[in-house]
Amino acid sequence: MNQGKNMSTKKIDEQNKVITIKVKDLQQLKIILATWYSYLLSKNKDPNFDLQEAIKTPIIYNIEKDELELLLMGSQEMLSELNEYIESLNKKLKDKK
Repeated sequence: MNQGKNMSTKKIDEQNKVITIKVKDLQQLKIILATWYSYLLSKNKDPNFDLQEAIKTPIIYNIEKDELELLLMGSQEMLSELNEYIESLNKKLKDKK
């Protein structure tokens, strides 16, 4: 995934990682969550995938800085697939223009 100044990746354990995204406003949060949930629903066809567990998306509010931070968790493979999913959505949007 493209990692700008508002996004970073951290390793949780050998199999799982977390992407943290600083969120500017509620509208941006809604867009990111809608994309994440849409991706998760597309993964739900896999019998080994636990949607109920994956859909838990922590959001951290830093009261001192008045900032929201979204945490997307999953395996390296899953997060790479998310990147490909976002790129395909971007391509579809560009093709419509």
